[in-house]
Amino acid sequence: MSLVIVATLALSSACSANDTPAADAAPPTSVANAQSVAAPGGARIVVQGVDVTDYGHDIGKVGAPIVIVELSDFGCVYCAKHALETLPALETEFVETGKVFYKHIPFIIGMFPNSDRAARAAECAGEQDRFWAMHDSVFTRQKDWKKGSDADGLFRSIARGVVADEASWSSCYDARRVDQRTTAASALAARLGVRATPTFFINGQMVEGALPLDVMRQGLNAMLANPAAP
Repeated sequence: MSLVIVATLALSSACSANDTPAADAAPPTSVANAQSVAAPGGARIVVQGVDVTDYGHDIGKVGAPIVIVELSDFGCVYCAKHALETLPALETEFVETGKVFYKHIPFIIGMFPNSDRAARAAECAGEQDRFWAMHDSVFTRQKDWKKGSDADGLFRSIARGVVADEASWSSCYDARRVDQRTTAASALAARLGVRATPTFFINGQMVEGALPLDVMRQGLNAMLANPAAP
């Protein structure tokens, strides 16, 4: 199945800050707009002419035939669904086998309570190379920290079970040492025209919304079988 078709279907599984109808969605970009580009010092990841190499967190080999860049908000229920139900299988089937390079960029779309704190908690864990473990834990407890009155306390409790140096994590969290990463990511999302979460750029094609695993698997396998197809 072409991801061009899937891009329209996916909009029903996205968190959006506005009520723009799917018919007005931005058209898919060309494959050349999301790619690994050879450069001095190593390959760069470019989306719509914007170098996103230094944003977010990566898994996989940069030279993989498919590059997926995800922009996600920790407060979005569909982002949680993708992170906990779909991404683990994609990692096993496509990332670990060298078929997909995956970049996850957390940002704030501006509609979820405590989302900024969630991003801070994960980014601070990233200072200890524990971003992905915190990513999973924060998404798993999403309902609790979105509704709870003590989100900071909950994130401290989560971090206690994730990071090796809790004091260092707390110092990072209290000082908001990593907030500039999230601010920069939010500016990047605006520059790329992201208006819903999750939003993916899959070899240049913008897909808004979480795709079911079977649909994403079918689309990626079709791209691998016929890399010249749109």
